[in-house]
Amino acid sequence: MDAQFYLKMFRTVKIASAATVDADGNPQSRIINVMLCEPEGLYIVTSRGKPFYRQLAETGKIALSAMAPDCQSLKLSGRARKVEQKWVDRVFEQNPGMNEVYPGESRYALDAFLIYEGSGEWFDLLHYPIRRETFSFGGAPEEHCGFEITGSCIGCGACADACPQKCISEGTPYKIAWEHCLQCGLCSETCPVGAIRRLHR
Repeated sequence: MDAQFYLKMFRTVKIASAATVDADGNPQSRIINVMLCEPEGLYIVTSRGKPFYRQLAETGKIALSAMAPDCQSLKLSGRARKVEQKWVDRVFEQNPGMNEVYPGESRYALDAFLIYEGSGEWFDLLHYPIRRETFSFGGAPEEHCGFEITGSCIGCGACADACPQKCISEGTPYKIAWEHCLQCGLCSETCPVGAIRRLHR
């Protein structure tokens, strides 16, 4: 699916959890508003006095997660950079409620950041079988996480029997339909010859 579809979904949901890492390597998370969705990525704002600002400016790394309608989750890991002040004005134009929080010139306590690159996933847990789709933008590689069955497979079928979503099909080797995989790891735990390995993270 085109990444813009999912970036627009982040904007539609608007409220997201944003994670960064502090100077000691500890994870930090807070709720933010996704302010704009443009062809080049997502725009957010934060004030220069906040740890969130400092962490974004120092690392350029951010992860977002949000709950879309009908029990569909969105997640995104990407890179962000500070952009020109005109984007603060654009955010206030498109999000007029911000004027109540930062009236007048006080808006310029904020800077805008563009999430210009990233990869992510949409995950629908409501329907059977579950479904996931991946996307990427800004030159980031698209990632399929989960598990794959290697050539060491002996065709015993133990993995297929263990799979709660029944998304493993016979073959040489057996094959996992990643778009329906829960990534629970039962197949890997069940395999008698260790033929199933984790992908990526």
